[in-house]
Amino acid sequence: MKHTAILMSILAIAACGGKKSAPAQPKDPDPDPPPVADKKPAPEPEPAPPAPPPPKSWHAQAELTPVKGTKLKATTVTFAQDEGHPVTVASTGWFDGIKAGKYHLVVHEAAACGPNATKAGKAMAGDIPFTAAKATTSLDVGQVDAIQLDGDGAIVGHTLVLHDDKKGKAGKALACGSIASE
Repeated sequence: MKHTAILMSILAIAACGGKKSAPAQPKDPDPDPPPVADKKPAPEPEPAPPAPPPPKSWHAQAELTPVKGTKLKATTVTFAQDEGHPVTVASTGWFDGIKAGKYHLVVHEAAACGPNATKAGKAMAGDIPFTAAKATTSLDVGQVDAIQLDGDGAIVGHTLVLHDDKKGKAGKALACGSIASE
């Protein structure tokens, strides 16, 4: 019986797996996954406002021909205007034969010159005084606020008359031409 008890003890130990091993080291817990932000798309940037359109520009000209009996060479007076700015008055040539002195360019109501410039109708607007000097090759009056090329009161479709100066005012008509858009 003594043998039997030893045998049983051996069998019991064998059945339990023999010698117990040391307990396993505890594992570190798996790290928490990083927080996941709500995946919302980035907001679209607001579109830039559209660029303003470029300013409008207008151009016109009047081919001034001498009035009968006047010894001047014809020339073209030009007008240019950018939106929001005054009209610029110049010429592409000069009134050959004109004497040094004061003169006026005047816009008249009529659409065309008559047999002489006095038939161009009454003055509408834009008395543009200028001074002619010796050796002048072109007219450059600069900017004129009294006239415009677009809208109510536009000078296009009317006549432009060159007058001599009579005591600071427009005198005798020397040349005339219709103002047309370019």
